[in-house]
This record gives sequence, structure tokens and C-alpha cells, in this order.
Amino acid sequence: MADLPSRTSSASTVNPESMQRHPAPYVDRPEDITVAIEVKYIFPLLCPNATDPAPHDPRPIQRIQDPSNELVCSELANALVARTIRNAGAQAVTSEVIKSTGKRERDFWDSHWIVKKAGSPEPREDELAIEEYAWVSVEIISHKYLLKDADTLDRVKHVLTALRSNHRIVANYTCDTHVHIGRHDNQAFTLQTLQRLATLVWPAEQTLRSIRDPRSKNYYNIFTWGFETPLSRLGVMVSGLDGAAANLALTEEDLGIPDHQIVRAITATKSLPARELKVFQEIWKTDSHKKLGKLLSGKHRRYRRLGLNFSMFGLEDDRSRINPRTMEFRFMDGTLDSSLAVNWMSICGRIIEAVISNEDGCYEAALRGVLQRCGNGTSAIPTGDLRGAQFGREFRELMEDLCVPRETYRQFEDKVRKENYWVPGERPSDPFKGLGWDIAEDSEEEENVPQEISSPAMHLPLQPMSRNRTSLPAHPSLRQPIKIRG
Repeated sequence: MADLPSRTSSASTVNPESMQRHPAPYVDRPEDITVAIEVKYIFPLLCPNATDPAPHDPRPIQRIQDPSNELVCSELANALVARTIRNAGAQAVTSEVIKSTGKRERDFWDSHWIVKKAGSPEPREDELAIEEYAWVSVEIISHKYLLKDADTLDRVKHVLTALRSNHRIVANYTCDTHVHIGRHDNQAFTLQTLQRLATLVWPAEQTLRSIRDPRSKNYYNIFTWGFETPLSRLGVMVSGLDGAAANLALTEEDLGIPDHQIVRAITATKSLPARELKVFQEIWKTDSHKKLGKLLSGKHRRYRRLGLNFSMFGLEDDRSRINPRTMEFRFMDGTLDSSLAVNWMSICGRIIEAVISNEDGCYEAALRGVLQRCGNGTSAIPTGDLRGAQFGREFRELMEDLCVPRETYRQFEDKVRKENYWVPGERPSDPFKGLGWDIAEDSEEEENVPQEISSPAMHLPLQPMSRNRTSLPAHPSLRQPIKIRG
């Protein structure tokens, strides 16, 4: 990770022996932060007797004899990807090999990139139109790297670049890029760290989400990364406070938040919605990881894993009980741009680093900035060029306050400014109002991934839905129904 700006003062795999649980003091330290990336692609295989539809593409294409056999196709694609990762200098293992050895994925988290079938990616209609290809979804999860190792990002970038250079992989709107941030000893972050993180990301969510193209068909995807505020238990709890003003003439004791930086940021804000203040107070009322994890996750199973995924701590299903105790950032869409991917890793790591540190002033500056924008109304959404300019400026200001180096966030600032443009009436500002969902009601339904909402601004035709899909009530201003990919 690059040196931090002035407000603060070998790419290597983490040694597995150093990752074991140990009796060291249970505190969070920046030097102990680990980072991992999870990417999803669709991978083409050449059908039998088919002629290569892209003969001038120098990247090889593997022929498959039976494209109707999904298991064989997936196993072949996974093996090819794993071989490329190994050739790039990292260890890799496929889910098929893991299963054959009687081990579990967790046995490889510290040392291997894991390659397996992805659940949500699908080819678009224009990709399905290439009849010579059989498409396979692939999920690739890196092992943990120490964030502060000088060459971590270069090593990850080298692997991602090798994948793009050696395979005709595609990252379309059904794909995602997730980042996992954890500790080198496999312990969870302390409760205070998670509370500070939630306090910052809650009001900053709109700014962080602006990195995603609003014209993507998957923009309103709520199952794999989406809208923390309305869909979590906490969002439901405070939904009736929208528009009310908070009483900021409160002492630290009155606020009930035992954190001087947060209290100073709140009291320095001239005007703050009561909803935000209530959010912070409820976050700081929690006295366990489990309570905080449940509060910041959806009660309904399908809304459990939101943009900043706290479900690992809520322990409400097997997936959360088995997976590592990391914070997962699920805001970013799929990409083949390795620089963009590793810079997002760096930004997510820097957010956690700022949360942990009490000395550099970056956390307090970032929280104060987002609260001031909430309080003075500058977060209202304009249209046209003004919208892109405002979103780009707010993203830049957040990155500067967090002490993220300019070279790390500049590509995202440009992306936000260029993509966040639309004309009046093109899309509703809140796709959840008027849907009539009882999102507080629990359900025993099987988990679904992911959900789409289409709008008139989305010009590509809808991807044909797979079997067993259902529909929810449509927002009155949307022409297409909400559809769930199952």
C-alpha cells in the first residue's frame, strides 16, 4: 500500500504459522490488517465442431466435448483458471480438488487462491448469441495478504492481469468484485472497531456506492451488495425518522457514544437528521458482535448480506458461521481492470486502517465531512452534469479525508463523475418507496441471489430469467418488474 498523505505520519502471502490464533493482546492494529479479493467472471469454452468466433484473439480457447454437462464444464474452467494463477506465481486450488481431498475451503484461506463455480454470474443476450461458446461462471477468491506488505497489491494485480491475458473471461453486469478485510490471526475485529466502521459507512454509503455504474442492469441489486439503509434491521427501525431534525445540544453522556472522535464529529455538525443520530446511538448500544451483526443485516434471509456485510458476525445461518470473520465490502461491480480492482482493495483497507487508528485524524475528518453533507443538504441528488460533478467531488473529499493517496482514488473519481449522469425522470431516487415490502418480516425461504430492478435508462434487453424465478411488486415508475435471480 502506498505511503499515506501528510495527515498521517514484497508482495507476500501471510505466513500460515503466523495466522494461527495466539494469546496476544486482543487489540486491532493497522499492521495486522489482511486483505483478500473475490472476483466473479463468466468463462467461455468452445463447443464441439465449432469454429473459433474470434480467431484473431491471441488468448487460447479450450474446446469442450459435452457443453450440456455443467459439472464437466465447470471443472475444466476452474482447472484452467487455477493453472494460470499458479503460473503467475501464486498457489491455487479448485473446489473439486478440495472436495476430493476431504478438506474444506477454510483449510486454504491462508495460502491458496480458491477457484469454484459462481452462483450469480450469467451471460447476457449478446454473449448467448455467440453460439460457438458454452459459458461457465467462475468465482475466484484470493488468499489473505498483509495490507501493509509493500508488494501485496502488485502480486494481486499480477494474478488478475494474467487471468485477463490468458483467458477470454468477461465481467458483465451480473458479476461483482468483493473485498474482505480481516486480521492476520483470524480473530474478528473488536466490537469497538466494528461500531466505528458502521458509524462511518452508514452516512457514507451513497458516496461509496457511487463507484457503481447507475445504468447497469444490476445497479439496484439488493442481494449481494445493495442498500444497507432501508433493508437492515436498523434501517427498518429508524425509517419513521426521515426528515426530522436531531437535537445536537447533547453531552457525550447524553449521546451514549463512548468515542470522543465520533462525539466531536456529531457536535461539530450544525444540522443532522434525527435518523442518523438514532442510527449511531443504536449501533453503540450493542454489546456483542452478534447483536451488531444482526442489527446491520436484514432480518429477511434474502436481505442479509448487504453492501457492507456484517452478517459474518450475526451468525444467523451456516454461511455466516462457516465463513471467516472478515468485513466484506460488496459495493463494487465486476471488472477486468486489474488496476481498478487493486485500488479498491487499497481503499477498503485504508477505511479499516483509519477506523482502527485514533491518532492520525483521518477517521474524524471523514466522519465530520459526511455528516456535514448530510446536515446541510449537499447530498441532495441533482441531475445532468451537476450530478456527476457533485458525486465526483463528494467521493474525492471522502478519499482525501480518509488520507487515501491521490493515485489510488483518481480512477474512481473519474468513473464516478462520468457515469453518474442522468436526466430528470430517468430513474426514481429511491427504488424501495412504494414497493409495499414487509422487510421486517422473517422468512424461512431459501436464500436468493441476486435481485435486479430495470429502469427506462437501461438500454440492453433483459437477460432471460432462469427457472424457478419469482417476481416482486414493481415500483410504479419502473416499466419492468423486479426480478429475482434464483
